Amino acid sequence: MALVLIAAVVSVGAHEKFKIVGKIAALKKDEIAIKAIDGATYEIDMNEKTVVTDKNHRKLSHSELKVGASAVVMALGHDQFDLEAFEIQLTER
Repeated sequence: MALVLIAAVVSVGAHEKFKIVGKIAALKKDEIAIKAIDGATYEIDMNEKTVVTDKNHRKLSHSELKVGASAVVMALGHDQFDLEAFEIQLTER
């Protein structure tokens, strides 16, 4: 009985993976906005666990994030309106 309950809780909390490619349109302490190649702008939550990397996946400081920089954001969420970044890759570095 306990195993069934745990499995149900895990499936309810599951997130989809999203990959957004574009340019950084805006930055806040806890949010990044990406103007994607499809023309849409996505606002994505980020926190201290969000890893910033260069194109070779070497870690960078969050201070390297700049408006206008090309980036690939890997995020988890239920849909495109509820995203949290786990990696931001700066593709020009």
